[in-house]
Amino acid sequence: MAIIGGFFKKQKHQRFEYKPRYWDPQKEELEQRVKAAQGMADNDPESIKRRISKNWRRNYKSNSRSSYKSSKRSTIMLLMIIGVLLVSSYYFLTVYLPIIEQRLGN
Repeated sequence: MAIIGGFFKKQKHQRFEYKPRYWDPQKEELEQRVKAAQGMADNDPESIKRRISKNWRRNYKSNSRSSYKSSKRSTIMLLMIIGVLLVSSYYFLTVYLPIIEQRLGN
């Protein structure tokens, strides 16, 4: 009887439980800075590694102006190359295409 009773049971609805999480990036950054400041007093290798990586990131951000200039320069160079290619292909098509069509037509 238990087999038949289990066969005719109604299924329960599936439930979707969403538990929102709150993340505060400023608070997390503050906690990391406090930990780093406490670790600066120590001379353990992990604190030294954190200090070095922090200084590298700071230097990279300060060099963003030079990276902006170099990216702008490379974009201008790319546009100039595209322009030269377009002009040369137009010249090739206007001058040599009729000659090629004549030779293929014969």
